[in-house]
Amino acid sequence: MTPEQERAALRDWPEPQVCTLLAARVRRVRVEGEESQAEFADRAGVPLRTYKRFELEGKATLLTFIQILRALGRTQYLPLIFPSPLPPRRLTVDDKLNRIRAMRMLELARKSDAPVRSFMPEDED
Repeated sequence: MTPEQERAALRDWPEPQVCTLLAARVRRVRVEGEESQAEFADRAGVPLRTYKRFELEGKATLLTFIQILRALGRTQYLPLIFPSPLPPRRLTVDDKLNRIRAMRMLELARKSDAPVRSFMPEDED
């Protein structure tokens, strides 16, 4: 599955299919690490029966899924799901001056009914 197909699947598939896909990804990583289900479940702090059900059916509580992600070393990616908003950009002196100039041009244009363009400085080449 290409990355584009995967994004479409995660967006469009029913939730049970998405869960099964995620469980298959976890299983692949576990197998690549040459770890048995019992070893991985123990390392994740999850009962073996619970882990087997997760791999087979994609069913787990959120707590169990977090434990599995932590055992895989993937919890650092969780903030990508709900990124923090960027802090507002501080305006530079030039930004502030440009804003003041723009406001003045708009005010002059309103008073004279002339297009704003007529109040803009000519570009120097």
